[in-house]
Amino acid sequence: MPNSSSPHRTVWPILLILALIWGSSFILMKRGLFHDGVPVLTSYQVATARLAIAWLTLSPVLFKHFHFLRKNWLPLAGTGLLGNGIPAFLFATAQSRIDSSLSGMLNSLTPLMTMVAGALLFQVRVRAIQVVGILIGLAGAVGLILVKRGDGLPSWSFYALLPILGAVCYGISGNIVKKYLYSLPAMATSSLALTFVGPICIGLALGSGLPETLRTDPNGWRALGHVALLASLSSALALVLWNVLLQRTTALHASSVTYLMPVVAIAWGVLDGEHVGLPQMGMIAVVLSGVYLVNASKNRA
Repeated sequence: MPNSSSPHRTVWPILLILALIWGSSFILMKRGLFHDGVPVLTSYQVATARLAIAWLTLSPVLFKHFHFLRKNWLPLAGTGLLGNGIPAFLFATAQSRIDSSLSGMLNSLTPLMTMVAGALLFQVRVRAIQVVGILIGLAGAVGLILVKRGDGLPSWSFYALLPILGAVCYGISGNIVKKYLYSLPAMATSSLALTFVGPICIGLALGSGLPETLRTDPNGWRALGHVALLASLSSALALVLWNVLLQRTTALHASSVTYLMPVVAIAWGVLDGEHVGLPQMGMIAVVLSGVYLVNASKNRA
């Protein structure tokens, strides 16, 4: 008789690997943008190359799932733009001016933005305690942007708002998938959604001066390698792991990745010489407290 508990034994390893992949995406973006603090690729080149490579990575499965496109093209286009296309440009642009650790912290707002988007746009019922959690999380995000760094310099920057807008896009996209694409295989949703942005971004990347940068900058290919790693891991492998995780545990348990991702992003930032002070750690604790209230109350409901 097979051991029925064996699938559950893999939950935590999968959860940790997933958090490591998504939490490392911010330092990979930074490596694509800079080499030893010197700019290599532009944020536009990083975003377009990321989306193009992600689509090429998943393109082998397109023929298997292409029959889903005709009936579901509109929500697939929506999640392609909001779940992949626009955030790729927002996060890459943000990290051209702010630390990767701060970007990773602000990305933890995604569950809260999913709840807000669901309530405002998709008629999802929200409990009072969830509203409290959302307000606490947003207060923590404002604190992260306004708090002083340990070196006495303000961390405020307009570019710090871009990851928050990215989290809003992820929140809307998540609701689109949940309401309109829940019956599709996860790989079909990802590959078909990327079809609305990936092929276009191949042309945009080639027209962005990327070939010239690769030819003239000695660090160009190394930077593109980091972008390729970002695209293949975050858009392909992470998708498979997330689907497996949801099959083996509850959605609440799977959402634990929300708490682990900022830890990974902060750790990479510190190893890369970024300063993360106690005030910033306090603010991320406030954000995650809001996320906890939203998730815990949703599970009780």
